[in-house]
Parts: sequence; C-alpha cells; structure tokens
Amino acid sequence: MKKIIRQLFAEENIFLCEGLPFSHCRVISEHKLKRLSFLPTAAIVFAIPYLTTCDGVRNLSRYAVARDYHLYVKELSERLLPKLEAIYPEGRFAMFADNSPIDERQAAAMAGLGVLGDNGLILTERYGPYVFIGEILCDLAMDEVGGREAYEVKPCHHCGACAAACPKKEICLSALTQKKGELSFSESNEIYTLGSVWGCDICQEVCPYAEKAETTPIAFFKAEPIPYLSLEILDSMSEQEFQKRAYAWR
Repeated sequence: MKKIIRQLFAEENIFLCEGLPFSHCRVISEHKLKRLSFLPTAAIVFAIPYLTTCDGVRNLSRYAVARDYHLYVKELSERLLPKLEAIYPEGRFAMFADNSPIDERQAAAMAGLGVLGDNGLILTERYGPYVFIGEILCDLAMDEVGGREAYEVKPCHHCGACAAACPKKEICLSALTQKKGELSFSESNEIYTLGSVWGCDICQEVCPYAEKAETTPIAFFKAEPIPYLSLEILDSMSEQEFQKRAYAWR
C-alpha cells in the first residue's frame, strides 16, 4: 500500500491495511454496489482491533463490551474520507464495515491481513481473531493505492480446536443469543448454561491465534465498557445510551 495511505491509517492506530483490486473481490450484494455513484476499481481493506482487558465476570461477547463498533466506523469515515479526497481530488471513496457489497472476510484474507479460520473468522498474527473488517471502495488505479504482489485466500492450519470446543454443533451459540422470536426451553437452557446474554467467544478463545493477541490501541474500544450486563444496568440506561450498544437492535 502507498505510504501516504498507510500513514493515514497509522494515525488512527490501524496497522493492518492493504490494497486489493476490486476485480479480486467477491460481490455478495449487487444492489448495495449499485447504490454507489461510481464503479470501484480498488479496495483498501483494513482490520480494526477491539480486544481489551476484561477482568472479572463477563456475559457479553468481547466485541460488545464497548460501544457499538458501527459508531466507531462512522467516526472513522468522517475523519479518513475527507483526507483521502484532499490527497486524491479526482477520486471517489466509500467506507463499509459489516454492511458491504463485497465478502469482507474473503477480501481481508486475499489482501493478506490474516488467514480464513475454520470458525469463519479472519485470524491475524497481531490481534488474533479480535478484529472487525472494514474497507474503503474507490475508483483509484491500483498503482495509486498500492497492494501485494500476489493475492490468494489462505486457510488456517485446521487444528480443530474451534470445532472441538463448540458446545453446540448444529447452530452457533452467538446466533442463538440473537435469534428472533420465542426461544424453546432447550434453547433458553443452552444460553443459560453458556452464561452469555449476547454472543459467544469460545471458538475464538481456544484458537491458537488468540494466545498472543495484542489488545487494541484504539481508545474508542476502551471507553465506557460494560462486560457484564444485568437487568439493573439495562434499566438504568437511557434510550440514547442503549442505542450506542451493539445489542440494541435486538
């Protein structure tokens, strides 16, 4: 990646970022792509680390301890895109995270940010599986963005730790905590046994890539942590405070 673009990300404490030709991206949502006012030629793919030190009991997935990361991405977009537009006045840019027209995990793996784990997550050497994937789609030429010499999706080592540790093979427990409608008795009991009201980190925590994962240098994810959500905490939240949390949509 071009040094000037890498420096912009470094100023945000984001150090895993690479350029990727858009032709190498797998489009999964044509209608989202058509909403853009330009045809992308390149993607700047980046990994946002979110791991923090959570002492004591926790009943939320690590990614949901801080405020909703979508708020961070919005703030990041408002800071980064004007800088890119100033450097490349003829270029057009759009930032995505978790609502993208492309397969973000495939793009991240192909860009070399990490390997694609059997648990479906991107596993990075520096931050383990504790990253959000984002990308900036743009219409710059690849020589302006910069990128790797080779592009390929590399899988993990298939050690089997994630599959062996998963207590429920038929459905991801994280998905179960987000399931719509009424839960059956057995489903409720499984969540109770898991001890989590939102998400599940088991397959991440047993992954070898998680052993030496660095904590995030990004201040957003260290502010206003709620590792254990109780009814008392929930009832004490204002609607505005509640909407800042990743679980607010459910």
